[in-house]
Amino acid sequence: MDHETLKERTILQQEERKKAYQVIVQDNEVEIDKLTLILVENFKSAFDADKLAIRYTPLLAQYDFLVGDISAGQLRLKGFYNNSKTNVKQDQIDALQDYLYEYVNFGAPYFVLENINPRKVEKEKPSRNKRRSRDKNRRDTANHHPKPKATHKTVVSNKKQPAKRVFTIKQK
Repeated sequence: MDHETLKERTILQQEERKKAYQVIVQDNEVEIDKLTLILVENFKSAFDADKLAIRYTPLLAQYDFLVGDISAGQLRLKGFYNNSKTNVKQDQIDALQDYLYEYVNFGAPYFVLENINPRKVEKEKPSRNKRRSRDKNRRDTANHHPKPKATHKTVVSNKKQPAKRVFTIKQK
């Protein structure tokens, strides 16, 4: 795919995302995807509603804070939790300064949004019926291949091995 075609497709995708997630800004309140966010910090006027609409994904709704930084004209979003919510220090809002020092270019514009009502994102679990049917299919296929009967004495090793090996000892 040539560079021009790729660029056109990227622009089309960005326009679709802008339409999918409308951003409403009133003073320091930002609303997107039925979330109310408060603009806590806006270093070097980094906040841009259009860029937020393009980069937003519903997975970010679970975080208490969203941090956006701009590098090479691109917005990068990262979520953080309140200090009391998680045991992982790097995902807590206290680690914001460390994140800014380590992952954001020095002096790059960034903003911090606080999520008033974070949502829990439900993880998809495989249904029990699918798991049972898969196990049943495995058992059924195992039954379709009966083991050949040995005319000689069969000895099976008692040690656990990655694959079961059956060997026969011929008697004279």
